[in-house]
Amino acid sequence: MIKFFRKIRQNLLSEGNTGKYLKYAIGEIILVVIGILIALQINNWNESQKSARQEKTYYCKIAEDLQVDIQNIDSSLVTLDTRLENTERFLKALLKTPNDKQDIFKYFIPTFRHYKFIPTKPAIIDITSSGKLETLRNQTLKNRILSHYTEQENALQIIAVNEKGHYDKFLEIENYSDFGIQEIPEYQNIFDEELQGLLSSRQWQQNPKNEFFVKIMDVMLFAVIINSREKQLLKDIKADAIVLTGLLVENCN
Repeated sequence: MIKFFRKIRQNLLSEGNTGKYLKYAIGEIILVVIGILIALQINNWNESQKSARQEKTYYCKIAEDLQVDIQNIDSSLVTLDTRLENTERFLKALLKTPNDKQDIFKYFIPTFRHYKFIPTKPAIIDITSSGKLETLRNQTLKNRILSHYTEQENALQIIAVNEKGHYDKFLEIENYSDFGIQEIPEYQNIFDEELQGLLSSRQWQQNPKNEFFVKIMDVMLFAVIINSREKQLLKDIKADAIVLTGLLVENCN
């Protein structure tokens, strides 16, 4: 094609027809410009299609992460219920001032243990860390996604602060030997029989005015409050995730 145009130019020049040559040159420039514009349009269209596919892919990936979150929240809620039940059992048994500490200690460790919810965030981390937020062209949905993860982070910070407060309250109980930590069923196998006998222990559970009694009662009362709060926060995160997942699925198919 290039040789063809070159031959035309050479013929026009050899004929000495400057007017026709100029018209031809202008026409050739126009054709080149039109060709470039068409190529740019095609490239822009291809990039737009590629971006649209990438956008849908991100929506699908975020939806998958949220579905995992919903399942993990359900698992956490189950263990939180168990934690609350054992905390209430501990309190009820304690307030009856039992003669045997085992009547309350059998519930002690389960009041602390539960499945911690950790969000699944590879998709949103990939989008934000790679500077691909502009790929999400649906502004309303993008704001909805960012809002969900912001609220999720705020909720998890509240849970973390409350959890730390719970453990800090327990750590205020000094003299673990007198408290009887070696008598807790889950820890008994750590201390052999001789050491168990040598360690001191007090029957503080029989006296509601005893310092240990008051402190551990406060720990468990606080646990009921923060566990209930955590349940509500997780339920809110789950409810929002369910709604957002529905919106994402609509836009990724």
